[in-house]
Amino acid sequence: MGLIKFFTNKRVAVATIFLAITLASIVLGGIALAVFLTVLILLGNRELVTFIRAKGYNPSVPIITAADLVFILLATFGLEELLSFSVTIATIATLLSILSRGKNATIADASTTIMAFMYGGWLPMHILLLRQLDLDGLSIYNFSFADGLGYIIMIFLVITISDIAGYYIGTNFGKTPLCPTISPKKTVEGAVASTIGGILIAIVVGYFIKLSFVHSLIAGILFSLAAQFGDLCESMLKRDAGLKDSGDMLPGHGGVLDRADSYIFTGAVAYYYFKIFVIQAFML
Repeated sequence: MGLIKFFTNKRVAVATIFLAITLASIVLGGIALAVFLTVLILLGNRELVTFIRAKGYNPSVPIITAADLVFILLATFGLEELLSFSVTIATIATLLSILSRGKNATIADASTTIMAFMYGGWLPMHILLLRQLDLDGLSIYNFSFADGLGYIIMIFLVITISDIAGYYIGTNFGKTPLCPTISPKKTVEGAVASTIGGILIAIVVGYFIKLSFVHSLIAGILFSLAAQFGDLCESMLKRDAGLKDSGDMLPGHGGVLDRADSYIFTGAVAYYYFKIFVIQAFML
């Protein structure tokens, strides 16, 4: 496959458009990013509920939606101290909601409801928190911005380059199955290429956002692996539900979860890594 044909591939084209919209929301931040994530989270959880129902379970969609919206609102307005409280309330509300079903109440329905708002809402919500992180601020070519913007651009570029590198190498040179029972098309060669691509772009971005080489290296490893594990976990959910794609909204990718699965773990991993090991460590 030539490079021109590769980059005009439907999958790559959709990924590029998605990246452009994503980066625009990230740069604007605030309400723009919150609205963008809200749309992705709600659409993604609708697909997740489809997985769950395919298994014969009946999660509480109102609880899932309400919990997702509360997580986003609290994160958007910087009320981080209330997030753990909101998870507690959402969990209790889930059990009470399922309890109200009487003889139709099941452990599976309660469990899948909690799993849905944690996987589909709580984890991606961390992208909002990541965007708000700041230490001393950054300045590149007279453009000043918070550290969080640099961090979040790093994770999205790591994910994008990892995805492209893994897809290209895996498609053209991949021979060794990585996890055939979960995702038959993924190969060890593709996974290695994804990781190397993620590390290289993290080091480049780290230089521009004044992140040390060691932190950039660790970030590249962590984020590329988190992206790949996120992809595999979503594949696991689809396989168990007996579905090939999470939906058909995005040509070449399937549904929203098929495109955003790599971001679900990575946003949370990046937030805690930068907050604990970069910002808080610097302030000690």
